[in-house]
Amino acid sequence: MAPITPSTPEPPQAGVLDTAWRILRRRWLVVLATALLTTALVVALSLSQVKQYTATASLLFGTASESVLGTGGYVDRNRLAATNEQLLELDVVAQATSERLRGRVDRRQVSQAVSVIADPAADVVEVQATTPDPKLSADIATEYSRAFKAFRQTSAREQIDDAITLARQGQAAMTREEQLGPEGEALRQQINQLQTARYSQTGGVEVVQEAVAPTTPSSPHPLRNGVLGLILGSVLGFSLAALLDRSDRAIRSVEELERRSGWPVLARIPNSRPLSRGASLGPRSAEAEAFRMLRASLRYFSVESELRTLLITSARSGEGKSTTSRRLADTMASMGDEVVLIEADMHRGGQRGGVTGGEEQGLSGYLIGASLDDVLIDVPVEAADGNRSLSLLPSGPLPPNPTELLESDRMHQLMDVLQDRFDIVIIDSPPLPVLSDSVTLLEHVSGILVVAAVGVTTDDDIQDVFRLTSLHGRAVLGMVANFAPVVDRLKGYYYGEPAKAPRRAAGSGQGLRRLMPGSNGRA
Repeated sequence: MAPITPSTPEPPQAGVLDTAWRILRRRWLVVLATALLTTALVVALSLSQVKQYTATASLLFGTASESVLGTGGYVDRNRLAATNEQLLELDVVAQATSERLRGRVDRRQVSQAVSVIADPAADVVEVQATTPDPKLSADIATEYSRAFKAFRQTSAREQIDDAITLARQGQAAMTREEQLGPEGEALRQQINQLQTARYSQTGGVEVVQEAVAPTTPSSPHPLRNGVLGLILGSVLGFSLAALLDRSDRAIRSVEELERRSGWPVLARIPNSRPLSRGASLGPRSAEAEAFRMLRASLRYFSVESELRTLLITSARSGEGKSTTSRRLADTMASMGDEVVLIEADMHRGGQRGGVTGGEEQGLSGYLIGASLDDVLIDVPVEAADGNRSLSLLPSGPLPPNPTELLESDRMHQLMDVLQDRFDIVIIDSPPLPVLSDSVTLLEHVSGILVVAAVGVTTDDDIQDVFRLTSLHGRAVLGMVANFAPVVDRLKGYYYGEPAKAPRRAAGSGQGLRRLMPGSNGRA
């Protein structure tokens, strides 16, 4: 049997941006909730923290050798900056600061509050003090700078005292004539210079700016932290959404189903109680129109290659495949087509067509020798003239070897006979990737229709069906999107709601007639 072979594109492979956009569309609520929750937590933690105030004092450093001995020479600025930074962090400076503050803070608290910021490219060093009290922060920064200046001044004077001591020792070792001579005179001048330098020594550091009590806290920053929390929350939310998307691969929309599979969606079947309960459908209902749309789409494939046999399958059970098969067959029969529906899932046994009788025979009974007229059941269907029926071939009793029966010559004979007697043969098969029976049935049909359930069918399901149909050289005509939402713009047509004319203000019609040239006032 020559199958209809429409172009069957490969399922498109989603890129990184497409995947990210799909995750955002499906899980935007997770991303938004996580981002807002994280932001709220970060802001709440920021507001609960104790406000801290930072005060800054500035120190200007000179060269120690020039300040002490009046000598020049090369000075490594990076090394000098690193030395000054380490000196500023000595415990002796913190202890001196505590004493200057008369015990308001101890040495450990001073060390914890103070931070030193040094720039190797500049001679200015900043001393910052951070506490919950703005005045205390300013006092610590100022007194710490003064204590460091005193420490450096004492160190420099001690160096000068050592130099004076050495000079006097050299002077004492001279004879009286040497002391009165040029060498003695030079040594006396040097001692006088050192004594003068000792009294004017600052230690090579000056407090160029004392700290001022800050008026605004340096931390926390609720706004800044909130922005960072929003960014972090968005990243966490997207990661959580990606994890959920990885664990739940169900396709959530008709458009996504069509894009993932590469097959056209021929009809959208809404999720409704009449369908689930097997009730009759109103002629203007969304459900009835969906099956009429499906019939019209299938007739398109009969333009060039006649569609005489149709296999309706799915990737898994519970996707509405059997309901779709029966409703499509009913719709075709009610519109004048000679239709026979074969319930080919013989693993369940009995019949699932919603009619009584035929359980003793059915498809399995025919394949083991029963007459075709004994197993076919005529089921009345609702039609405008009330004179239409559907021929149904139930699955019959559960056989021990369903696959062997479907591969038999009698099955081939059945298909030939049914094609001669009916306009179209519809086969309701088991899920294609689940049972080998469906693969066996592929050789008997000229077209395949895949039923997929929105919110149930996954990417893996689509890939499984695509792999099997491609492997056996059978192209899928299209898909039926089951459990699909009704398109808003068609609800009025589906449910029989009359089209409403746009409302107009009182008197607007009269005004319109007056503005129209040649109007006689009659519509």
